Amino acid sequence: MTAPFQSAPKAAVVVQGLVRAYGSRKVIEGLDLRIEQGEFVALLGESGCGKTTLLRALAGLDAIQSGHISAPKRPAVVFQEHRLLPWEPLWANVALGLPPEGARRRAEAALTEVGLGTRLDDWPRNLSGGQAQRVALARALVQEPELLLLDEPFAALDALTRIRMHGLVKELVARHRPGVLLVTHDVDEAIALADRILVMRDGAIAAEHCAPRTGGPAATRADLLAELGVAALHEPA
Repeated sequence: MTAPFQSAPKAAVVVQGLVRAYGSRKVIEGLDLRIEQGEFVALLGESGCGKTTLLRALAGLDAIQSGHISAPKRPAVVFQEHRLLPWEPLWANVALGLPPEGARRRAEAALTEVGLGTRLDDWPRNLSGGQAQRVALARALVQEPELLLLDEPFAALDALTRIRMHGLVKELVARHRPGVLLVTHDVDEAIALADRILVMRDGAIAAEHCAPRTGGPAATRADLLAELGVAALHEPA
């Protein structure tokens, strides 16, 4: 008896042979990447290795010199700064870019998902940092994107707020099922959130780890720190 046919996973983004340069300096050279629909991928690497350059290329914000990117025309992006419009109420910030008909209703549903459904007519100036990032997430997910790009969105938050945001993001991604690329410097954040963790070095993907792995988070953390060149700082005396 033959096994039932199973279709291959749908890719949220495919990158082949990507090259991105600034003048004569190549920041990304020959990079390949594939993220499946519903897969959460974290990207680690030293400052200047090309992480944010890659994210901006995937978002269509930067031109590339060569290679190919197959991605949705309008991926959703959440930056480290929430980038809310201070002259617009929260619902209008979330509804930015939506068709006018039903925009407030959709914004209300998205704000309710992030725990701010009672503050539709409030203003960005009245929000804490964590609340502002929740609005930014609502604005991204209200578009029902196939690809969600996160550029260190929790870096400016305090430790407890960051932990709460991790839980919220995992819940929202599980519900909406976009492909996700998270750019971060935080190894523990990558382990907590991602299905797959990539380490970028010299403009290319140098290492890959899938979660969970033998030895659990501690073993993954040790391997990632070693690849980032900081393992000696964390070894016991």
